[in-house]
Amino acid sequence: MDETPKHATVFDADQQHIGDVYAKALLSVGKDTGKVDELVEQLDGFVVAVNSLPKLKSALESPRVAVADKESMIQKAVGGKVSNDLLNFLKVLGRKGRFDCLNAVNGSARKMHDEMAGRAQATLTTASPVDDSVVSGIASKLEKILGKKVSLQASVDPEIIGGMVVRVGDTVYDGSVANQLKQVRAKAIKAASDSIRSSLDKFAIDTN
Repeated sequence: MDETPKHATVFDADQQHIGDVYAKALLSVGKDTGKVDELVEQLDGFVVAVNSLPKLKSALESPRVAVADKESMIQKAVGGKVSNDLLNFLKVLGRKGRFDCLNAVNGSARKMHDEMAGRAQATLTTASPVDDSVVSGIASKLEKILGKKVSLQASVDPEIIGGMVVRVGDTVYDGSVANQLKQVRAKAIKAASDSIRSSLDKFAIDTN
């Protein structure tokens, strides 16, 4: 399964609003320059990097660190490594004291970008690991339900009730849809079982 950047999924209302505002501004710049994909991908990379460096993250978020120092940190960290549009955008976040909303901005930008491209980000949480074929089958089923391309990220949580939870954005699918998706999983398991049984049957015949 593909690894994708992991973002915080729960923000307070103020951060979410700020995230939406700044994400819309960033995508507007991307549309004007024809580089939306590049900006969103570079923002993803920057967020992953900052979240892995607690000291830098704390300094960028701190109101006690001077704006000039924050701009210097950003310049040294990504100057020449990202587009000037993203570099300037990050400096604006620093000047406005909004780096505490960086994850919210990133999440909103990714969501808006997907909507623009007719895609949907979804998560599949199961009580036990599932094969890639099962994930693909469920993604295909979701695409038919939603009428758009779906990027499905799978994870395991032994504590979930019912064995499967499917979430698209803020929507958790109800039992009827979950049952349809479980049927996809059951068919995939049966196909794998039939294939294994066929091989075992052939092995048994060959050894007689």
